[in-house]
Amino acid sequence: MNRLLKNEKILYLIFGIGTTAVYFLTRFLIVNITGNSMWAVITAQVSAILFAYFTNKIFVFKDRKWKPFDLLKQLSGFIAGRAFVFALDVAITYVAVVAYSKEIIHFLGLNLINYDFILFSSSITKGFIGTPSLLNEFIFVFVVQVLAVIINYIISKKAVFKAERVNKEQLH
Repeated sequence: MNRLLKNEKILYLIFGIGTTAVYFLTRFLIVNITGNSMWAVITAQVSAILFAYFTNKIFVFKDRKWKPFDLLKQLSGFIAGRAFVFALDVAITYVAVVAYSKEIIHFLGLNLINYDFILFSSSITKGFIGTPSLLNEFIFVFVVQVLAVIINYIISKKAVFKAERVNKEQLH
């Protein structure tokens, strides 16, 4: 078990799940408070990016650069790498949740579901999937998050935290 928790991909997956949880909770909290999906995307992305940066830096890639210039350079690269996923999230949210929500809900048959059923009406799930609009948003958030985990791992491993890892490999 200890060896498993030292595996970079396993750690990335664990903290990726944590980042996704931060994203989901922030996004749906903001949606439920404001009713504005675009504001929710922006707030959730910023929260998730900051959470992901520090957990990836410390626990996944075990990067030890803490000088202000190094942090700024790395964080800038990390944010730049996440900009693509951020733009993808905003575009998908705009199309699937803001502009064409009614059409997608109808196409997927989300308006035919009984939302009084316990799966949709419990105190835990109601704020995430308790209406056709929320379920539609949840589906597309899930799709974006799956894409984000894959894309962000590649960017983090190949670009952002590469220098420190190369130095460790050269020492061994």
